[in-house]
Amino acid sequence: MRLPLCIFLTTLIGACSTVPMPEKEAERRPTETEALLQQAAAADPATAARLRLTAAKTLIGQNQPLEALDLLAALDTTLLQPTSINDVLLLQAQAAMMLGDRNLAQRALDKLPTAMLSPSQRTRADALQEQLLTDGGDPVSAARQMIAEAKAEQSPQRRQSIHNRLWRLLDRIDTATLEQLTNENNDFFEQGWFELALAVRSTGDISRDENALSQWRTLWESHPAYRLAPAGLSTQRGEKLAPRKIGLLLPFSGPLAEPARAISEGFFAASLRTTPANAPEIISLDSTLIDTPDKLFSAVQQEQIDLIIGPLARDYVERLSGISNPPVPILALNQSPTANPNLYQLDLASEQEATLLAQQANRSGYQRVAMIRPDAEWGARLARRLTTELEALGGAVSAELAYTADETLSGQIASLLLTDQSQARATEIRRVTGSRFEFDERPRDDIDAILIIALPSDARQIKPMLAFHFAGDLPVYATSHIYEGNPDAVRDVDLNGIYFLDLPWVILPPSPIHQSLTDKRTDADGRFGRLYALGIDAYQLHPYLKQLAEAPDAFLAAETGTLSIGANGRVHRKLPWARFNDGVPEPVSFTPAPEAPQTGETPSIN
Repeated sequence: MRLPLCIFLTTLIGACSTVPMPEKEAERRPTETEALLQQAAAADPATAARLRLTAAKTLIGQNQPLEALDLLAALDTTLLQPTSINDVLLLQAQAAMMLGDRNLAQRALDKLPTAMLSPSQRTRADALQEQLLTDGGDPVSAARQMIAEAKAEQSPQRRQSIHNRLWRLLDRIDTATLEQLTNENNDFFEQGWFELALAVRSTGDISRDENALSQWRTLWESHPAYRLAPAGLSTQRGEKLAPRKIGLLLPFSGPLAEPARAISEGFFAASLRTTPANAPEIISLDSTLIDTPDKLFSAVQQEQIDLIIGPLARDYVERLSGISNPPVPILALNQSPTANPNLYQLDLASEQEATLLAQQANRSGYQRVAMIRPDAEWGARLARRLTTELEALGGAVSAELAYTADETLSGQIASLLLTDQSQARATEIRRVTGSRFEFDERPRDDIDAILIIALPSDARQIKPMLAFHFAGDLPVYATSHIYEGNPDAVRDVDLNGIYFLDLPWVILPPSPIHQSLTDKRTDADGRFGRLYALGIDAYQLHPYLKQLAEAPDAFLAAETGTLSIGANGRVHRKLPWARFNDGVPEPVSFTPAPEAPQTGETPSIN
């Protein structure tokens, strides 16, 4: 219940009462508001008005808007200076907003003499008006009102303030509504604002977002938002790296010269697509000659290099990761177990594929898997990573085969699926009983899917043998090793039904830069072509290194994957999936299964 002002004041000014107070109450120290009102009771009228205004402000800070409104309503504003009268109206609007009385808040704000507000009062009034408009449930109308307000404002400072408030409001409008607004009959000012808000609406792809903003600036050079950009627009993703000189550190001589040549060609092909005015100078450095960090940093100083891309050898990367404060950022093309804040790592290592493979199996509902991998160190390394990732997701490797590619491969798979044991039992029963009966051979029942790490020549034998041993209905997933990179429907027909992940360069339709390299080089496809993709992405990625490192939700859609950067500087690659159909890979998009499927079911795809 709302107390009458006289009762409220009487309660607070306890010192003026002649009623004896209990001993404990007499010992209680007055609150800040009580003390102010006690002082006001003994002060001259003008001072008392100022003290009561301060008390009202204190009550609002203590989340007592109703009491604050009562106090403000009783103030004799003729005793206050004009600037204090503005404070009274602002406090009334704030208290009314706290109570949900939008009409009272708007009436108080409408009484403010806009031309006579101090800078801090104007800021408070703008914030309250913005909140009032937003809470009204019609942000579009509020935005149009602000656009009209900015259009009529003559003061650049005042217009900038409106632009800043308008930008915060537009940021709260959902993307679908913005898209609809851009197709309505807007005036020049409204259309420009709506298109700007839509242009910077993040897709997550940092390059695409930047291009959209750049295109808006090209089309809307005469728009007020171009001349007085709202606060926060230019720094949404932080600053890009803009090196004047890049040192490309690769082994241009020695046994790795040919891979280095492909990486370098991809790198330079990407650089040629940069606007000449913005293109950095590229200096090639031979890592077989500049083979130590000391030699590298000496070359950096001598050539005034701003960024190093490379090296390729893992041991060289590991030595660089041990340098606590390298003089320039480094984008290495291999990985190191040691994190370094100025060392980024972009590589094609298959361990990331193992992680993605485990995640997809888990999303499709497969918790128990059989793993088939070569009896080799690289196969064992990937199997360990895959097992670790599966177990972290609650799954398990129920059976594992480290195969040798020889004439016993069929028997090895029979042992993995336990069909050899069931066949042996049937043979023994026939021998003991002397009866002949039909035997329904089937694989073990503790696996939901099969994961393969194998080269194409081995996989072409493994897949048919799975069907021969009655496991042809089990879903099969594989790493990129299963595909050479060149479609060959005749040779790869035996891989039908296998899902595998690989680079966009390999699976997806070629980009313009991919097509241009394919037209010039006979080795741009196939497994070697992945090195061209690595060189392209090293160049395309370098401007966004800091931005991606600071924004874990951002990514760059590139040739080697959808790239993001983790806390350790490692570039993470999310890869697309494909499925062999009539011997040819076809891109697929997975959707998670609603619940774990039974043995023999296949994952849901779009």
